[in-house]
Amino acid sequence: MSRCYGTKSKKADSNSVLLTPGIPMRGRSLPGGGIEVQKNSHNDIFVGKKIRYRRRMLGMSQRTLADYLGISFQQIQKYEKGLNRVGAGRLKDIADIFGVPIAFFYPKTATKEGTSCHHDEIISSKEEYLLLKSFRVLTSVKQKAILDLISDQK
Repeated sequence: MSRCYGTKSKKADSNSVLLTPGIPMRGRSLPGGGIEVQKNSHNDIFVGKKIRYRRRMLGMSQRTLADYLGISFQQIQKYEKGLNRVGAGRLKDIADIFGVPIAFFYPKTATKEGTSCHHDEIISSKEEYLLLKSFRVLTSVKQKAILDLISDQK
């Protein structure tokens, strides 16, 4: 991994930072040899996590999604990690492929009635994801039995 100590670079803005290993960042080359690097916004990372979550819930590979969109699977990886920002048009295409509204990809927001709008919550662990995936394929009788068992634990 190369590091840039760009001595010949433009004055950095407030979002620019030094290269730090392990922190996702976006950068661009500057005339004169330096690199201006910007941290990814929390929104880019959140949207990327929601794309990955929904893709996995559908059992879709990165390559399959990329083929639907006409882009490389590496670009899907960058979207999911929050390294590249997903444009509005591309996000609409992804939402259509996934069968969800665009609002699915954003944090809960208040509606006119003052209630929260939430579609699917972010899964916090692999175990939780597998549990939910397994639960969804059960019959309604088995789902009710599991819910009854869990409610007894309170």
